[in-house]
Amino acid sequence: TMAAPVGEMVWVPVLEEGVFRFDASEEARSAAGPSLSFVEPRRREEPREGGDRPAVVPACEVAGNVQKVVIKLPSGTSFYGTGEASGPLERTGKRVFTWNTDAWGFGPGTTSLYQSHPWVLAVLPDGKAFGVLADTTRRCEIDLRQECTIKFSAPSAYPIITFGPYNSPAEVMMSLSHAIGISHLIINLFPY
Repeated sequence: TMAAPVGEMVWVPVLEEGVFRFDASEEARSAAGPSLSFVEPRRREEPREGGDRPAVVPACEVAGNVQKVVIKLPSGTSFYGTGEASGPLERTGKRVFTWNTDAWGFGPGTTSLYQSHPWVLAVLPDGKAFGVLADTTRRCEIDLRQECTIKFSAPSAYPIITFGPYNSPAEVMMSLSHAIGISHLIINLFPY
């Protein structure tokens, strides 16, 4: 199959102010599977009222059955998240695959442990923060090796959910918790 041209994704505001759903196209939005990330999956499907526009719009390319998403952020941005993977908390310059393994005896080079969370928290140079969730259960590559760029690559049509930019990482995590529920890690990192 020939690759579709790289282009801006179509978007719709969801959940609350500053949260947007992006799809490769209207057809891809219809083809996407149900959300297994959202506590209430219908909230990913229901556009919300509000006139705000996304501050960051991802670009997307579909090649065969693989959807590749690219999000460019300002110079000096640092990245965190990517689910359970070994290594330092900061993920800038790393590549992680969200594909679970029983990682007995894992070490610094192990990229996947026990849970898959295709999620990146970006801390911008001005101190604001931005979150990105690839809402897919498929094997997903998260590539943070190119400066200030998030790349997701996974089979099939899947939406990208963005959070912010908000004034702090804590605000991004609060908004994420409104979508996926509260995890113990969120409570420990950002107590209420």
